[in-house]
Amino acid sequence: MRDVFEKASYHLVANGNINTEDRELYEYGLRQGILSIINLMTAILIGYLLGMVWQSIIYMISYIPLRTFAGGFHTRTQFRCYLFSIYLILGVLLANRYIPGTSYNVLILTIISCIIIICLSPVEDSNKPLDKTERIVYRRRTIYILITEILTIILLISLGFPTIAMSISISLFALCFMLILGSIKIR
Repeated sequence: MRDVFEKASYHLVANGNINTEDRELYEYGLRQGILSIINLMTAILIGYLLGMVWQSIIYMISYIPLRTFAGGFHTRTQFRCYLFSIYLILGVLLANRYIPGTSYNVLILTIISCIIIICLSPVEDSNKPLDKTERIVYRRRTIYILITEILTIILLISLGFPTIAMSISISLFALCFMLILGSIKIR
């Protein structure tokens, strides 16, 4: 796969689409973009196989923006990351299936998750250490996204959709799991 991205980036240079000094950046961007698409498609496929497509979509919509700024556990290789992501989506979907989506369960899970997210985020990785300014910015963005998701959960419960609210709440809890693992890893 690495050769494909490398050849594609050299092709962009040869056609004059990008500068030679930007080639590695574009190669990295192409690789990350394709890997992101593969991860999204895998999550939807797993959701389809379990008869839980909408839950997998809700998971990705609520998890990815928070994960981007809150940080958390990272594996050493992209293949391990992919396998870990599969296990995580399976865990999230099975939790959605077996934890009753009552308003009480949603609120308890959301409160616990929010406390952990606020206390721990952002959790940096050794591959991407954060400076003081980045920590402040990432924390602020995490809190803004978290508030948006909390308000969405409250709205969904008040409109009589506690099962959808539960999907968001379980996604928040999955992020807590990643933050806790990331905190343990950096210690």
